[in-house]
Amino acid sequence: MEGKEEQRIPNVTFEIRRMDDALVDTVTTGKDGRVFVTLEAGSYYAVETKCPKEFKLDSTPHYFEVKTGKATPPLVVTNKALSGILIHKIDSDTKEGLYGVTFLLYDADKNPIGQYSSDDRGYVHIDDLPGAGRYYLRELENDGYLVDTQLKTVNVIAGTTTEITWENTAITGQIQVTKTSEDYNSMNGWPAGTPIPNTEFEIYHYRTGNLVDTIRTGKNGVAVSRPLPLGRYKVIESKAAEFYGLDKTPIDVEIEHAGQIVKTAMTNKALYTNVSIKKTGFVEVMPGQQLRYNFSGIANNSTTALTSFYWRDTLPAQAVRLDKIATGTYNVQGNYKIVFKTNLNGEYRTMYDNLSTTRHYMLDASPSALGLASNEYITEFMVSFGVVPGNFRQVEAPMVYCNVVSWLTGGTQFVNQADVGGIYNGQWIMATSRWVTRVYKPAEPLPRTGY
Repeated sequence: MEGKEEQRIPNVTFEIRRMDDALVDTVTTGKDGRVFVTLEAGSYYAVETKCPKEFKLDSTPHYFEVKTGKATPPLVVTNKALSGILIHKIDSDTKEGLYGVTFLLYDADKNPIGQYSSDDRGYVHIDDLPGAGRYYLRELENDGYLVDTQLKTVNVIAGTTTEITWENTAITGQIQVTKTSEDYNSMNGWPAGTPIPNTEFEIYHYRTGNLVDTIRTGKNGVAVSRPLPLGRYKVIESKAAEFYGLDKTPIDVEIEHAGQIVKTAMTNKALYTNVSIKKTGFVEVMPGQQLRYNFSGIANNSTTALTSFYWRDTLPAQAVRLDKIATGTYNVQGNYKIVFKTNLNGEYRTMYDNLSTTRHYMLDASPSALGLASNEYITEFMVSFGVVPGNFRQVEAPMVYCNVVSWLTGGTQFVNQADVGGIYNGQWIMATSRWVTRVYKPAEPLPRTGY
C-alpha cells in the first residue's frame, strides 16, 4: 500500500473478494504499508474499506489474477493525502456554535469553487479540496448576526486539516414572558389574574433545537431572557410554581429587529392536591370471632396525576390475624399489586400481582395461603397502583376480613389504621383514617341478696 511520493501507509484495511463477490479475507497493512495474502488460484478483487484519516479512502475495486505455480505481481493502491479546512463559527459572546452560516470557498485565483453551511454545532467540514495550497473564504449569510464580509486567506498543507475559529457579533433582542393565574387557587387563595412568581421557562432555538436560555418569573410574574440573536425561538414552561399545574405547550416567538423585546403572556391553572380514605368496622367484637373492616372514599382528589399511589392497612397485630381481602374496583383501567410485611420480615413481599382495577377479587390472605411460618403473621399490607390520574377513585368498596385472637381481655380496645398517599413534584400527599374497636365484656351478674 503506497501513497503520495511513495510514502508507505499502515493501517489500511482491504476486503479480498472473489468475482462472485464472496468475501475471502479481510486484511490490514502493517508498518511498512504492505500485507501478504495466501490465495488459491482464481480471479479476485480488493477493495479498500478503511484508511487513516489523513488520506482519502479509495473505494475502487482493484482486480487481480492468481495463477498456479506463478508469482502474482504486487497490487499497488495509492491514496491521496487529505487536505481540508474545518471552520468553527461561534457567537463572540457565548462562544456557542452558530447554525446555518453560509460560506463561499475560492481557489488561489479567487474563483468560487464551493459553497458550505455550518451544522447545528457551528462546524463546517471542507474535505473535498483539490489539493494543498492557498484558498479564500467569504461569509455570505448569518441570520441574527453582523455578517463578516472580510475575505479570509487559508493556507492548506497537504495531509492536514486547517482549523479556523470565526466569531460573529449578534444583533440582539429579548423575550419577555408574563405568567398569571388562570383561575382562583384554593391552595394559596390567589384570585384569577394574580402574577405567578417562580415559574421557569426554557428557550430553544427554533431551527437547531438548542437550549439558549433558562428564565424564571419574579414577584411581578415576569421573566426576561438575556440578549438573544434575531430569529425564531420556542418558549416551553419547564417548572411550574407551587400549587399550579405545569403547562408544556410551546410558544413560538420571533425577534425581528435590534433591541426588540418580544412580549408573550401565559396562564397556569390552579393545582389542587388531595387524597382521601375512610375506614370503618365493627364497634365491638368477641374474642375468636371474624371482624370486617370497610373502606370508602379511597381517591386521588387532585387536579393532577400522582405517582406511587397506594392505600395501606396497618393491622393491630396484638388483636387480629388477616384472613381475606376483597379488593373492590376503581374507575380507571389499570393494573396494581398488593405487598405485605410480617412480624418476622420487615421488607415488603408480593402477595398478589397484575390485578385489574376494574375486577373485584376475593383474595385469600391467610398464613397458609401465603406460606407463612407457624409463628408468623401479617402486620400490614399495601395496595400499590403506581401512577394514577386526577379523580382516580374506588367504585366497589374494598373490605378486609380478620380473625380476632382468642386471648383478648374483655373491656380492652384496639386500633386499626389505614392511610393513602401519592407523590406530586417530589412531595408526598397523604391522608389517614383510624378505627377503634372494643372487646366485648360480659356484664357481671348482680350480687345475690337475701333475708
